[in-house]
Amino acid sequence: MSTKLSPLNDSTVNVASSGTTDRGTKILRKTDNTMDKNSFLKILSAQLSNLDPTQNQDSSAYVSQMAQFASMEQMQNLNTTMSDSAYQQMVGRTVITNERDNNGSYMQGYVTKVLKESGGTYLKVLLNGKEEKLSVENVIGTVQANDSNTNANSRTALNSDFLAASALANKQEKVVIATLDDNKKTVLIKGKVTGAYIDTVSGATVKIKVDVFDDNGKSTGETKTYDYGDIVRAGDLADDDMKVNLNSDTTGDSTAKENAILSKIAGV
Repeated sequence: MSTKLSPLNDSTVNVASSGTTDRGTKILRKTDNTMDKNSFLKILSAQLSNLDPTQNQDSSAYVSQMAQFASMEQMQNLNTTMSDSAYQQMVGRTVITNERDNNGSYMQGYVTKVLKESGGTYLKVLLNGKEEKLSVENVIGTVQANDSNTNANSRTALNSDFLAASALANKQEKVVIATLDDNKKTVLIKGKVTGAYIDTVSGATVKIKVDVFDDNGKSTGETKTYDYGDIVRAGDLADDDMKVNLNSDTTGDSTAKENAILSKIAGV
């Protein structure tokens, strides 16, 4: 005889053995009511094991069920891949956890590592100067990337440009610059680098001082300052290396800026 079942309360039962079916199959019920591919296979296995061999069976129903299983498995794999990608992007960012400090505010920490274990995905987070292991389920948000880490990366890039510009200046290497003239036309300036410095007045940029050449490749005696980012070519350049042509002479502010970029590409 089968056991009579009483209604279960999902909020109070974790995993309850609720009796058996008429054929003796044990009934289990979970509180989250979620179905994964393992649950699907268990149901299908129970269904197949309880078939009556004396009765004709409609195979189309099982084909349909297997198609549903394949579709569900693909969606689950896609969801796992997207979740893993999102977790990896947390490295180097500040996250908000569901833990509170003494003032009742949500604690924030810097993610240093993502760990994928059998029990789930975990983050190594710096909280109050200590590295702690937290489940991704404890993360309730992220902080926009305008923190000290971003500033540190910007300073690193600035220092790298300054070192490269200083190396050009120390050897007084030749350079080709793409810039805009008074008519907003893109022009090429050729010369040799004589100095480099960091300008923080008009934004943190690296400037280079250039001894400008004339059309014959001779010094004009005039020194001008340009942005390091405007360099098209630089280094131990031969005369042929200094021959860089612009793609067009189109006027206009926005078009001229585009031409400046194109001229850099054309000179590579």
